[in-house]
Amino acid sequence: MTYKDLQEHTGLSLSTISKYFNGLPLRESNRLAVEAAATELGYRVNTLARNLRTQRSRTVGVLLPVLDNNFHLSIIAGIEASLSGSGVGVVVSASRDGNGRLGAAVDALADRMVDGIIAVPAHQDAEALTQVWGRGLPVVLIDRLVDGLDCDAVVLDNGDAARQAVRHLVDHGHRRVAAVAGPPDIWSLQGRNEGFFDALRQHGLEAGPATVRSGPLTVESGVASMRSLLAEPERPTAVVCMNYELTIGALIAVNESGLRIPEDISFVGFDSLELSQVMKPRLSMVVQPTHEIAVRAADLMRQRLEPRPDDAPEPEPYRRVVLPAELVPGGSVARPRS
Repeated sequence: MTYKDLQEHTGLSLSTISKYFNGLPLRESNRLAVEAAATELGYRVNTLARNLRTQRSRTVGVLLPVLDNNFHLSIIAGIEASLSGSGVGVVVSASRDGNGRLGAAVDALADRMVDGIIAVPAHQDAEALTQVWGRGLPVVLIDRLVDGLDCDAVVLDNGDAARQAVRHLVDHGHRRVAAVAGPPDIWSLQGRNEGFFDALRQHGLEAGPATVRSGPLTVESGVASMRSLLAEPERPTAVVCMNYELTIGALIAVNESGLRIPEDISFVGFDSLELSQVMKPRLSMVVQPTHEIAVRAADLMRQRLEPRPDDAPEPEPYRRVVLPAELVPGGSVARPRS
């Protein structure tokens, strides 16, 4: 089966059929005609031959710090769904692969000859991502920025996300508000931490050493941080958690303590509306637009990969998309006991 067979079946030119299988812009009626003919005739493209001819793999690498993370898995699903309609596949690589070599995951994707990389960058990926971007490979960052890497990015308004949580608690009369926070060297967590302290100052609340516990983005860290806050001589009346795993861990620690939510302590979680719905009472939750983040990142990458007409203006050096979080109230926040 060749392009010639498809030409005879559709009546379209060979160049039109070639454009379709090489991912070039095509009139919608022609695209549908080629797809219908390929399905009816059972035509399958020789991917290896096409890639050698075009020097493009029609794949995008997705780089993540870890794979056992609810946010990251949702990002993969959203990117795959968004790119599949354009005939672009996805190759996933995790930074934490156990070999200890900086940039190993980025190198692995580059070796697969991906056409671009969408990354939630870990610290060890920064130098390698900067290098491949400098060689002309499109890079789109999600969730975190990298110093010196002025590429496309889709991020959350992290400061406002934390401010919304604090404002929700203050509106219910809380004055002793604490946070279970992540590492300050991660860009997104740094923004949430800064937003938290900024909100405390705005509302005239104390921001002392007993206010925040920081640690790795793990369930275990959430447990340890919450236990530490609850052991304070004057424990907080309300707590904000800054990511999904920390939220899970903090909930475990509260349950172990015998305290009740919200009667004894008010609680705002982060990242998962589904988690809030299975808890009783339903948790107040700061929710990221995860699917929109993935779709917008895929769109930015698709625009970088599409051929640009000769008369088109030069594309912007980089684009930054900042999306808002939403605080979804639940039953886990109440007025503190007098």
